[in-house]
Amino acid sequence: MMEKISRKNIKHIDMIPVYQPYFTKKTLKYAHDAIDSTWVSSHGKYLDLATEKLKEITGSKYVLLTNNGTSATHLVACALRYKYPHISDLIVPSNVYVAAWNMFKTTPDFKLWPADSDINTWNMDLTKIPNPDTAYYQGFTGILSIPNLGNPVDYRWIKEVYPKVPIVEDNCEGFLSNDTGKGFAYSVSFFGNKTITSGEGGAFFTDDEDIYNEMNRIRCQGFTDKKFIFNGIGYNYRMTNIAAAILFGQLEIKNEIVDKKKKIFDTYKENLQHPLIHFQCGINHSNWMFGIRVEKNRDLIVEKLANAGIETRPMFPPINMHSHYSEFGDNFPVSKQLYEQVIILPSYPELKKDEILKICDMIKTFLDENN
Repeated sequence: MMEKISRKNIKHIDMIPVYQPYFTKKTLKYAHDAIDSTWVSSHGKYLDLATEKLKEITGSKYVLLTNNGTSATHLVACALRYKYPHISDLIVPSNVYVAAWNMFKTTPDFKLWPADSDINTWNMDLTKIPNPDTAYYQGFTGILSIPNLGNPVDYRWIKEVYPKVPIVEDNCEGFLSNDTGKGFAYSVSFFGNKTITSGEGGAFFTDDEDIYNEMNRIRCQGFTDKKFIFNGIGYNYRMTNIAAAILFGQLEIKNEIVDKKKKIFDTYKENLQHPLIHFQCGINHSNWMFGIRVEKNRDLIVEKLANAGIETRPMFPPINMHSHYSEFGDNFPVSKQLYEQVIILPSYPELKKDEILKICDMIKTFLDENN
């Protein structure tokens, strides 16, 4: 067991938060070592150490560390256009974090085709994948897979039904699940609320060497082998050595973190059995964040928990609720239902069992009293 820095010493903790990172003294020792080395920007040994560790964990041939998960997802969009320049349309989920859509609407700009959600998995309903103007048969369509809250999408079903459609993945919530990271390019986030964190940070993954080289060029402002000579548009998406040091420390104790998260999810499931409570269905969940769907009084339950010092958050809203995507209209009834009924509960590694039991008891008691 690693020596842990107690949250009792963190002054801003006034309630049970939805999430907080799990740091050990060894993890922070690496960060201090990076600072002492004076390699604090986009060069330093921890960038190589974290990269190699990610290759080992995921089995991916090529990994690019980035300054955040959104940047990594933008590289996924660039990779899709680079590998399949004829693709103009992208089938996407209708209830995910807005950054995913945004990164495919910048440069390159894809035409999005949102599909409504599945009430059980909370992911894109694969049976409702649109077939815009037979674009699939013309070879102009790709699919963006996103594991909501860490619940894998049925990748095998997609490949069976749409064998010729390229799949990319925003895997910012599904890292460490065995059933994610299946597209030819995918992104991961190491934001502060992720299972493995570097504060801010992300990574781009692929097994294609040509894609890797081109995305590395784009990530580094379009660099060439000649100093200050650049080749095309690029961005500064590089991770710092300090962030990589924190990431490397987190990756070294990933099994400990994963075990803690699994126990938390199992405890919730065991103690939240109730006719009006529904869990997210799926297999090989990454156990990032734990959510429940309640059939009624969601907002009153949230208010009751907040008054008791328990933070929650809602599910992502349907795409049309964002002003710049209102053009899609109110065509996503299941996504809307999930937004109105789902409660995301605290699930960070240090969450204590008695705190979980308190949360479960409050929710079930409220439902019994107001049924």
